[in-house]
Amino acid sequence: MNFGFNSNVRVGGALYHVQTEDRGPSHPYLDTVVYEAGRVVYKKSSSYSEFVAKASKVSDLAGQLHERLAQQHRDVIAQLEAGTLSLRGQDKSNPEALVEDAGEGLLVRLENPKTWLKDGMATLAVGLRRRTSGQSVAGAEIEALIERGKERVHCKHEQTDDCGLATLEFPMPAMASEGASLLIRATDGGFYGELRFMLKVKQSPPVFSPVQE
Repeated sequence: MNFGFNSNVRVGGALYHVQTEDRGPSHPYLDTVVYEAGRVVYKKSSSYSEFVAKASKVSDLAGQLHERLAQQHRDVIAQLEAGTLSLRGQDKSNPEALVEDAGEGLLVRLENPKTWLKDGMATLAVGLRRRTSGQSVAGAEIEALIERGKERVHCKHEQTDDCGLATLEFPMPAMASEGASLLIRATDGGFYGELRFMLKVKQSPPVFSPVQE
């Protein structure tokens, strides 16, 4: 039972990406993250463990979580547009701090775009670099997900090695049909980057569509 929302929000001259998701029963929290130029500038987490304890049916729990997730997503966007969120890097006493890191982010690259899928098994060779400096990033978190509509499946999680490389291997879930998308995302401290593939019926090769921040 995984849900998620993604929105691009422009406030003045800044473009923000707002992402809200339920990571499933192993992490019973609704997480909202706001990104600017690939940097995490705001996070919010709210527990739903009380819903799990009280819900008599799985369908009831799913409905309650979906509505609460949507409301949290809307609330953060409203506060962002109103200028009431406390965003990282926007300390007026140190105006240079934001300028120094602006546009850094992470550049995620799939090294085997034509051979990543075979006989229903995915093997993603992923390389990670700083967007501006081109330096490889070691020890970063890389995650692969499949999304279809509001449904989301977390498939595999790895860390990059000393050369900024990681290999994620997993069987493609049943929902990975035409209209679904494969998402590869990376986080390193407060930095973020992602790639998205739209899946076709044959799934080989996918149509590559990088996410625009």
